[in-house]
Parts: sequence; C-alpha cells; structure tokens
Amino acid sequence: KKAAMQGHVESRNNLGCSEVEKGNNNRGVRHLLISAQMGYKDSVEAIKRMFMDGNATKAQYAEALKGYQDAVEEMKSHDRDEAKRLGF
Repeated sequence: KKAAMQGHVESRNNLGCSEVEKGNNNRGVRHLLISAQMGYKDSVEAIKRMFMDGNATKAQYAEALKGYQDAVEEMKSHDRDEAKRLGF
C-alpha cells in the first residue's frame, strides 16, 4: 500500500485488484484509474473486464483508456522510437 501511495504504478494496480477482490469495486476502480493514467496497460484491461462484467461504468472505462493513451503519448520520443527500432 505504501509503495502504491508513493507512485509505484504496479503496486497501485495490485492494490486496485485487491480492493476489487474484496468487493470494494469503487475503491478498486479509483486505484486502477490512477495506474492506467500513469501508463499501465494491465489496469486498463482490468477496468475493461470490470465494465464488461457490469462492475464499472462506460465512463470509467473511457476515462481509463483516455488516461492511458495520454500517458503513452507523453512518453513517446524520437530517441525511444529509434532505440526500439534498433532493438534496444
């Protein structure tokens, strides 16, 4: 929990999943939204599954997807693209 609150994205995702498993869907979605907005794809997928199961709203899923896409776009750079192209 402490790592999640200090910005560790995977810990935030895990905390969200743990809350969902306990039946705290609203609290879980909030944690998953935060990690999705930090660029963590697994969180987007978790909210998507929750939406498909009726445990999250379409608006929550849309927010997670947009936040994830914004984070990924923000992390793009020419140098990263070039390194990826070269196999690094």
